[in-house]
Amino acid sequence: MAASTPKTRDRTAATDAEAAGRILIADDHRMITEAVARLLERTGGFETTVVGSLPEAIQTLTEDTGYDLLLLDVRMPGMSGLDSVERVLARAGDTKVVLFSGEADRRFVAGAVELGVRGLIPKTMPLKALTSALHLVLSGEVFMPVEGAATAGSIDAGEAGLTQLETTILRLASDGHTNKEIALHVNLGEVAVKMHMRAICRKLDARNRTHAAMMARSLGII
Repeated sequence: MAASTPKTRDRTAATDAEAAGRILIADDHRMITEAVARLLERTGGFETTVVGSLPEAIQTLTEDTGYDLLLLDVRMPGMSGLDSVERVLARAGDTKVVLFSGEADRRFVAGAVELGVRGLIPKTMPLKALTSALHLVLSGEVFMPVEGAATAGSIDAGEAGLTQLETTILRLASDGHTNKEIALHVNLGEVAVKMHMRAICRKLDARNRTHAAMMARSLGII
């Protein structure tokens, strides 16, 4: 059926240069996908393909393993929570998967990141900022918007079992400070900071400080 055929858009600027990346956009809101696709092609140099449902996305990923990134709408037809995200990730291979949503529960986002999703791009994000966010993900980073963290799905530090000091340490770590710099800021020894960081990771069930900071931002703790 024509409706289930992925729509691959030609790049507006036809050059011999290799595309900045191949992006699969899985979203059933055509006005949004067309605007996003045009922007990515014209300002980002990307090649884009658009599908409108979970089955189409999985089929496309199965038939073509050359996509660099998938923008995945969490509310399009066929999507049913983290189970659907896990199905997509199982088919994605080396394709980086990013949630693309007008609104998403922070616990859901955190769970998706735990499964391997590379972050969340809100549909409310200015289009000009979208290209930069995608380049960040393609470079190997996880993109998570800071604004809007305190939503109905967020939790506070107390609910997570973090003390005020641990929250401060975690916030400093998420801002890129080293243990030595954090120690100077909170007037503790570097060894003590490391001990607090281990406690933070244990409470958040995080693998390391980077993972802990990412989870804390996802959950709206910091």
